[in-house]
Amino acid sequence: GLFCSLSPTLCQMFAAEENVDFRIHVENQTRARDDVSRKQLRLYQLYSRTSGKHIQVLGRRISAKGEDGDKYAQLLVETDTFGSQVRIKGKETDFYLCMNRKGKLVGK
Repeated sequence: GLFCSLSPTLCQMFAAEENVDFRIHVENQTRARDDVSRKQLRLYQLYSRTSGKHIQVLGRRISAKGEDGDKYAQLLVETDTFGSQVRIKGKETDFYLCMNRKGKLVGK
């Protein structure tokens, strides 16, 4: 249903084949980049209720002590039109907001 509404041409191609698992196909397409998807960039600040300040990407170190409008608190959120990939990057440092194996926020 949803996949067919997104790509009727591919649905017609796969309709002729039997036993096709569309979930696997959509999952594979979501992982892969393609020329059809447009990258969208938006500028945000993330507010931390715990600290009462904004998240900052200070290179490898992440802080929740940024004032409103601080240059390190300006975050670029990158999304693709097809797929579920979202990337958050510090505008000033070009480091991405990541999580290590222990669940701690780090910049990479």
